[in-house]
Amino acid sequence: AFSYGCPTAETGHASYKALEAAVDAIQNGLGQSLVTCPISNASLKEAGYAEKSVHELLRKFAQTDRLINMMTAGRINAFGLTHRRSVRSALDKITRENVIEAIIKIDALKVSSYFAKDLPIAVGSLNPQDGDGNWLGTEEYDAIIPAVNIVKSLGMDVEGPIAAEELFSRSARGEFSAILVMTAGEAFAACGAASPDEMLIVSWGLPFLRIGLPGDAGLRIAGRGEASLRGMIRAVGEALILRDNSFMV
Repeated sequence: AFSYGCPTAETGHASYKALEAAVDAIQNGLGQSLVTCPISNASLKEAGYAEKSVHELLRKFAQTDRLINMMTAGRINAFGLTHRRSVRSALDKITRENVIEAIIKIDALKVSSYFAKDLPIAVGSLNPQDGDGNWLGTEEYDAIIPAVNIVKSLGMDVEGPIAAEELFSRSARGEFSAILVMTAGEAFAACGAASPDEMLIVSWGLPFLRIGLPGDAGLRIAGRGEASLRGMIRAVGEALILRDNSFMV
């Protein structure tokens, strides 16, 4: 039986089919952008789909590997180098090549009017105090610093690595066009703290624009009368503003 806040196969199937139909409608010229309500990843798992997130479903339906998600709230536009991975496995993905690739993708997005072209991209450190000379970790010196130096030599406006205790406060003050952090969890945390009712997920690299609301938080408060309309209102507003801009990479 249906119960608010409880992931079920039925709701997973409904979410899957609704998203599939929406993407199909856009690809057939019936729309320009997609706004998604909170979708439970747990429900998709209960339904038995191999794709267990909206991110994976959008990649499948749009047939693209170029999708990159951004979390945004207030003045923070945050990208995660890794997505939906354990912290332990994410460490293996923090390589010079992967950081360079991520920065290049973000820099390419600055053709959109969404981003301030005169502000740099900031890259966050992984370890406290930027690794403190390898004493607290080597990722900064093995991967992040070399990657930042290389993209700077290519002419990109990038700062970093910047420790978390400085990165997020400066980003909230509007000092950066976007920030790259090493795990998506950091991006969710920063945006959730900056504006919990208006945090959005923007999916770039699709043949259309997608703006959505975080799914897990919506599941937790479903049926309680606690949901705020502010996030959905902002999502629709941003979609209307951006639908005629260049957003594909």
